[in-house]
Amino acid sequence: MKDSPFTYGTTVSVNSFTNREKEAEKLYSNLIYGINTTIISPRRWGKSSLVEKVIHDINRKEKKVKTVVIDLFSVSNEE
Repeated sequence: MKDSPFTYGTTVSVNSFTNREKEAEKLYSNLIYGINTTIISPRRWGKSSLVEKVIHDINRKEKKVKTVVIDLFSVSNEE
């Protein structure tokens, strides 16, 4: 069996991220202009990698914009 070209179980590096230009541009624009955005897709379709790539691009290009990423995956209730 051939090795898969895809990375599973972790996010891909910014340099390895590919083929999501339209989604990346839309998310970039939404974040810059303060538009709340929800990304919905099945598990392991690259949502976290998309966010990491866009945050990386914003931090590199937008000197007046500060970004924060908060992982709420383990939060199980409101307390």
